[in-house]
Amino acid sequence: MAKIKKTTTKATPKVEEKVIKEEPKKEVASYLVPLFFEKEPVEKDKHVADIRYHNTSNSFSLFCTAPQYEAEIEMIIEGDISMSGEKGAIEMVSKTESPISWIRNLHRSREFSGNPFIAGAPQESYEA
Repeated sequence: MAKIKKTTTKATPKVEEKVIKEEPKKEVASYLVPLFFEKEPVEKDKHVADIRYHNTSNSFSLFCTAPQYEAEIEMIIEGDISMSGEKGAIEMVSKTESPISWIRNLHRSREFSGNPFIAGAPQESYEA
């Protein structure tokens, strides 16, 4: 009977290199808040404008699709907004001091709570 010889070879230790991929942080370039004229419960609410906040230029722009409401909307968005806080207290958010907080909380504000305008939830945009 033939004997089978087992040969072992010493393999050189493998050095594993881990490549760590760092994904670039996505930064919000702008926020878009749609505004509606309240017509519920008879009809659907009518989309009348969009407010956009640009992070890079720290500016707001208003795009009205219903010109008859433009002056009234401009008057409302020129100032601060008020929200009902904890325990019924009223919190004020300044447009000039914290514009990101202002645009992100516009849908919670008392100014856009259906008298006659409603603000939709803010939509984040990551494009420049």
